[in-house]
Amino acid sequence: MDFSSIFATHRKRNIFFASISFIYAFFVYFLTVAPTTSFWDPAEYIAIAHTLQVAHPPGSPFFALVGRIVSMFMPTEYVALSINMISVVASAFTIMLLYLIIVRLIEEWRGPAEEMDFMDQVSTYGGALLGALTFTVSHTQWFNAVEAEMYASSMCLTALVVWLSLKWSANHDQPYAERWLILIAYLFGIGIGVHLLNLLALFFVAMIIYYKKVEFSIPSFLMMAGIAVLGFLSVYPGIVIWLPNLAGQIGPATYDLIGPITFIVIVVAALAYGIYYTHTHGHRLINMILLAYAMIIIGYSSYALVIIRSQAGPPIDENDPSTVEAFVSYLSRDQYGQSPLLMGNTFDNSIGAIDREDEVLFPRRHSAQPQHMQYYSNFDSDLDYFLGYQVNHMYVRYFNWNFIGREADIQDTGWYSGFSETRHSNNPANSGYFYLPLLIGLFGFLYHFRNDWKRALSILALFLLTGLAIIFYLNQTPYEPRERDYAYVGSFFAFTIWVGLGAAGIIEMIKDAVGNSKPVVFLSIGVMFLAVPGWMLVENWPSHDRSELYVARDYAYNLLQSLEENAIVFTNGDNDTFPLWYLQEVEGVRTDVRVVNLSLLNTDWYIKQLRDRQTHESLPLPINLSDQEIEEMTSQLELFNPQEIVIPVDKDLLSSVFEANPDQLEDSTSQFFRGGGLPEDVELTPMLYNQLRMAKDYSISVDEMDDEVRWYLEGRSAGRDSQGNERFYLQTQDKMILHILQNNQWIRPVYFANTVSNSGQLGLQNFFQFEGKAFRIVPKQREVGPFGYVDPEVHADRLEKFRFENWDSPDAYFNENIRRMLGNYRYGFTQLADAYMERGDTTSAAQWLKFGEDKIPVREIEHDWTIPTLYAYRYMRTGETDRANDLSMFISDQLQRELRYDMQELDDLESQLTSLEQDIQMARSRARTDEAQQLRSRLQRLANTRESLVQNISFSVSRLTILQNIFYENDELEAADLLRMEVNSITDGRLALPDSIGESRQRISQFGLN
Repeated sequence: MDFSSIFATHRKRNIFFASISFIYAFFVYFLTVAPTTSFWDPAEYIAIAHTLQVAHPPGSPFFALVGRIVSMFMPTEYVALSINMISVVASAFTIMLLYLIIVRLIEEWRGPAEEMDFMDQVSTYGGALLGALTFTVSHTQWFNAVEAEMYASSMCLTALVVWLSLKWSANHDQPYAERWLILIAYLFGIGIGVHLLNLLALFFVAMIIYYKKVEFSIPSFLMMAGIAVLGFLSVYPGIVIWLPNLAGQIGPATYDLIGPITFIVIVVAALAYGIYYTHTHGHRLINMILLAYAMIIIGYSSYALVIIRSQAGPPIDENDPSTVEAFVSYLSRDQYGQSPLLMGNTFDNSIGAIDREDEVLFPRRHSAQPQHMQYYSNFDSDLDYFLGYQVNHMYVRYFNWNFIGREADIQDTGWYSGFSETRHSNNPANSGYFYLPLLIGLFGFLYHFRNDWKRALSILALFLLTGLAIIFYLNQTPYEPRERDYAYVGSFFAFTIWVGLGAAGIIEMIKDAVGNSKPVVFLSIGVMFLAVPGWMLVENWPSHDRSELYVARDYAYNLLQSLEENAIVFTNGDNDTFPLWYLQEVEGVRTDVRVVNLSLLNTDWYIKQLRDRQTHESLPLPINLSDQEIEEMTSQLELFNPQEIVIPVDKDLLSSVFEANPDQLEDSTSQFFRGGGLPEDVELTPMLYNQLRMAKDYSISVDEMDDEVRWYLEGRSAGRDSQGNERFYLQTQDKMILHILQNNQWIRPVYFANTVSNSGQLGLQNFFQFEGKAFRIVPKQREVGPFGYVDPEVHADRLEKFRFENWDSPDAYFNENIRRMLGNYRYGFTQLADAYMERGDTTSAAQWLKFGEDKIPVREIEHDWTIPTLYAYRYMRTGETDRANDLSMFISDQLQRELRYDMQELDDLESQLTSLEQDIQMARSRARTDEAQQLRSRLQRLANTRESLVQNISFSVSRLTILQNIFYENDELEAADLLRMEVNSITDGRLALPDSIGESRQRISQFGLN
């Protein structure tokens, strides 16, 4: 190969390095991509893309179309991977475009690369490549690149828009240069069908055009900004919301002379005529504007998929946008409500609640949920909350993750530079970059403004609008269910441009300092590549490698296999629903089961779908409410009087149904129905007929069932009234669960997934039977444990069907969410072991405990050490001495490590509390009331933190006490005594473990352990 020809011209060199950046990113992402579905939204997007169904608002129809194309010819087992690969390829193109963007920005002030001297060319290509490779392995970009989310595709479109803008800028004085701008408009339209974040790049485009076409002045700059805002609003909400809304309203306004389709045809025809007229009459600017809008509408037309597919009534049809009105509501995300932006009600610290009497400017603390208001009280004002939580915690923290380092993968943990010691040093996500990417980026920021402030200001606009502007718009509430850094990837992309420019500037400084010494310059470049993208690659690989991750798919499979045929299963929310949808819709597993998402069960459209639609083999649910009754239920929130709920058990009906041949129940004209198979007092309604076709008996006989299911339902707390009496309410989902149970008449199997919260279980725990990963509601009240009644044969039968692919792999990375779920699985094994031990069958108990640990080994990082500790304790009770000792020794090492950090943190907190108390006394003595009040608030927050920490320490010592008891009972007296001395040393004697087996047994009995 003739390398001299490859590097002969700038074009060839640029293509070569751009290709290197693409290939590098592609292989990094390809080697770490998830092989199947993931938790959260990717599972839903894979399902709706492969089968062209309707995702949650506002949808991503263009992504779905692309997903359908790439997956339609794939074998079932590779469908998920093929759609994940969309993100891989899109992200690799993003990296390549980033390289090209940085090169182009440098050329804006240095001139064409072809005319640069050799060392300037080196700094240009080297800086651009370093920036591209840095972004490749930054946390958020990598996270988005290896799963089927639309953020990777949206970022690719944004990068393409930025590059095309610079391409136009370089050729703006050439004939037909406007074609680049028309293409950008089309990409904006396409981008709407992926994610609206892409539209924020419009302001960058406007500034690039302005600086090339207009001489800078304050009035002209403000005019440009105003035009950009108007342009943005004309697209969103103009085209995206108002245009379909007008199409829906035009019928009544014209007495149905013009329908939605006719209106759209008129709009398109008028736009086409306008383009023709302005072209033939030489109105170039207006012609360009009309062409741009035409391109946006063409790109936006991918949304036709949503309304077309919704009218077909697919199994996944979120919000049912089958009418124009529902479609507009879908686009507007009405289901999620609206947060106030400029004016509204906010939290008032003086009354400890939302002040409904007075609207304020810039309301940030707007949610009336009790846990949110409790959090709001930690802040002195809306501005304090905005800066402290929304900006610092929900943006700056994520920014620092990408350019300084990340402390851990635990929810709400902060950033980490790598210079200090941290208790999370063994966490796979612990990564410190020693501030290097940040410092290079800040230098690049200054370097850019010094050399080309116009383009630097444009990048700054992109950085702010895709970061802090989103923070302002979202007006987020506390306690997000997951980290949200993926939404700000555009902002991190913009900053990485400065990382590349900063690297180019540093190379230039080195060149000037050493007098064009090539060895020194190339050595410096090599060091920078190793110190920044190289080190980030090493640090981030363990927590971004999903290549062995099958947990989400297996979780869905195991839950579905836990259910009887034709079951109804209530799931908690997105994270335990979407994987089930994926498995049913893509892999076709257990399509007889009807999955009922409890969070969606609060909406009218979802209840109507459950009432009216058959999905695969699953017939409609037993709901006999009218549309009006459903709409009234979902639009009102009424107080609930705690009361006993009674649902009768018709044993004659159940006996006749369960004893009948299933084939007889399928045909309403069969001998069963004509020959008196049903009790005489039972009327065969269409709803009952559907239920009979879905019937499945229980693991107990009908005679063993109670005559009625009776329990006390308190409801959810609604706070206290003015007299101090506690009030309660029921959510729509609670009312619908009761309605379904009553109408089901115990015929069709009904389950709760064991991830449903206690408040969502409606106090039915005494009627739960634990089966695999779900609680079946059985019409018999029994003595139950924390996970309901366990029938060993039934529970074991379910567990035998489970899949655990790669769950025992030491190389598989499990994040906090998965670690929490694994603990849930282990608890299922311990419950089965307990059931066998109650029968005196310690052999079966030990067998299942060993099976569980072999499939799900305890790791160095666990969500909670209580379940592993109890696992070791059960080993001891079943006579598995070696396993009990080995597991206890491993757990005790981890607990002692955590206890050391907790005690150190406690000492620091107590020191701070003492100092604050002194400051309060001093403020009081000087009559500084406001200062004393602020200090008291800080003191209270620290005291709450201390109380929580003391509780954690107490739990750790309790776990260590159990482990010590295992050593005592297994005659490992030396290990028991050593553990006692270690804990005594760590706590300075403040918390002591028992010093004899007798005292240990007494302590264990206090814990309620047998």
